[in-house]
Amino acid sequence: MRYLHGDDFSEFLRSYIRPLLIKGVPSVIQEIKEFYNQPTKVAQIEKQLLAYLESMDKEMTLSPEDDEEQDPTVYLWLNYFLAQHFKFKGDVKSALKYVDAAIAHTPTLLELYTLKGKIFSMAGDRKQCSALHEEARNLDTADRAINAISAMQMLKAGDFEAGLKTMNIFVSDCGYDVNVHDNQTVWFELQSGNSLYNNQRYREALK
Repeated sequence: MRYLHGDDFSEFLRSYIRPLLIKGVPSVIQEIKEFYNQPTKVAQIEKQLLAYLESMDKEMTLSPEDDEEQDPTVYLWLNYFLAQHFKFKGDVKSALKYVDAAIAHTPTLLELYTLKGKIFSMAGDRKQCSALHEEARNLDTADRAINAISAMQMLKAGDFEAGLKTMNIFVSDCGYDVNVHDNQTVWFELQSGNSLYNNQRYREALK
């Protein structure tokens, strides 16, 4: 695909995206991220995704020529991919439009909230980004990865105490008489330092 252009690229794009979209492979849009520095290919990707969405809106098929309707999850992932597509383009308004459509369709998928958080982060709204990652964490409180990611976003938003409390959840649940600092989690210590330092600079600037 890397060396294809014009109609050849469009044809390969259709044959590549369609089966992965039907299977619900979340990483498919990441696999073609390398083309987002090529405006012509970006336009072709957008045209294909929007054509799929138009057909799904009308007939629940990916193409007007299809006889068989697609599973509703295809509509979900299509909106997810479109949100990522416009995020890669730096179009915050359009990215939010499609991720909100995906959330309205399936409000229990935590990846939608983390994606929306990343879109807000790109727009410079760290507070909203943190709130959305925390919403994602609450959808799966047993997931250590999203727990850590939510804590990191809290620190980036300047809320050290909330980040520390969130990181300590799994430590306290295990009944250990230690905290996250005792475990020497390097990335957390570095981000904590940045959070506290930036907050101090902000307070001093207000004096």
